[in-house]
Amino acid sequence: MTNKSKPSWYAGNGLVLGVAIAIAAQAGGAEPRSPNKQGGRRSAAAAAPTTTVQPDAQPSAVAKESLRDAIVASLKQNPDIQIALAQQDDAKYGVNEARAAYLPRVDMTLASGPEYVQPNAASDSLLQRREGVLNIHQNLWDFGVTINDIKRANAAYASARWGTRKKIEQISFEISSAYLGVLEKQKLVDLIGEEIETQAKMSKMIAVQKDLGLTTSADVSRAQVRQDNLQQLLLDAQSQLQQQREAYRRLTGRLPDRATDLPPVDSALPPNPDSAVDVIEQRNPDLAQASQDRRSIERQLASQKGNFFPRIGLDLQGNHRYEVLGRTGRADDARAVVTISYNLLNGGADMALKRRIEARLREADYQLLKVRRDVEQDLRVDFQSLKAANEKMTTIESQIDAAQKVVTLYREQFRSGQRSVFDLLDSQQALFQAKQNQLSNYTQKQVSGLRVLQKMAELFRFVGGGEPPPLSTPAPIIVGVPAR
Repeated sequence: MTNKSKPSWYAGNGLVLGVAIAIAAQAGGAEPRSPNKQGGRRSAAAAAPTTTVQPDAQPSAVAKESLRDAIVASLKQNPDIQIALAQQDDAKYGVNEARAAYLPRVDMTLASGPEYVQPNAASDSLLQRREGVLNIHQNLWDFGVTINDIKRANAAYASARWGTRKKIEQISFEISSAYLGVLEKQKLVDLIGEEIETQAKMSKMIAVQKDLGLTTSADVSRAQVRQDNLQQLLLDAQSQLQQQREAYRRLTGRLPDRATDLPPVDSALPPNPDSAVDVIEQRNPDLAQASQDRRSIERQLASQKGNFFPRIGLDLQGNHRYEVLGRTGRADDARAVVTISYNLLNGGADMALKRRIEARLREADYQLLKVRRDVEQDLRVDFQSLKAANEKMTTIESQIDAAQKVVTLYREQFRSGQRSVFDLLDSQQALFQAKQNQLSNYTQKQVSGLRVLQKMAELFRFVGGGEPPPLSTPAPIIVGVPAR
């Protein structure tokens, strides 16, 4: 109701002051306990709902969910991580296998048994034959075959370690995103609960004015409709919270306790996308793994080229013979020789293998280029999302400040009859919507920042308070495409 709709005698009879005092007392006082009080028929019932849900769906307000502990527990049980660790161990022992070519090879053969000998038609004999052979071979020079095999195995091991780190960062991002989803819905439920309490106070204020003849039944009904809508919104938010908690359980194997705020992601990020792009070659798991895969193929090619040269080795051999090919008694001999072995022709198989490896190396070059482009583009997109979220955050905060001032002003003007119920409810709705947008935008900003940290292999350190991953941390590398 506005001033234009009031009777002319109202302005000077002193009722305005009395009404304002009565309304202020009702709005600022405690809620009526009796649902039978006039104007409070449904307001007490409206104020009763809270943000609690079923015990299985809503965590305790005291227990806190540690994101790092949840991630660590999930990493230890995750099949993908265990597969990556098995592949890492496979590559690790491959290095030892390649390094074994530097060590001597020792072979021994022992034999014993009856031997039938017939040197001529007139005589024959059955003897107990015994013999033994000991061979020791030491590689002296192979034109880079062994050293390149070791470097190839080391590159494969580094690639496997980066693969494990990539899995750790990926799972950390998935769990962190689910955690932020739980946190957002948790805050939304709390926000709606606060809005229901605020709406209940407004409904009582409107009902009091109706009793004084300053509003109509339609105004009371309009306020009640909004309160009913908030109740429906609360039920939807509680359902969405439970869905987010189930999504979190699907990743971690357990329902979360009450989520708490993560540190702002801004302080852990590079200052701009160009700075992030400058260090991705040392820190991005995808790019580092692709680089190590390329390096492994490059070393394999160098090793294959060494097969076109002779190999120089040292052979030591000792023989023990007793009654071998007749009554010879015991005969022992030993020798130490330097050998040169050189394959002259094998039908072109070595050359064909060399060309196959060259084709794989060319593929790895373009694969590395593709990964670098994809990572750089994703980083720039994520930084653009961060920039947009920061700009929106500033705008939303301004909207909340303005909406809060409007709500305060409209309530005062409503009490004095200068604003209608429609204006009052609209102002409160605008404030509530701005707070909702703030929650959603903050979550989007955090997720974009976490995605950047994932690409920089720093996400686990961020959510873990600076501690390294518990399973494996690859050594820093410098990625590049050396000229061939």
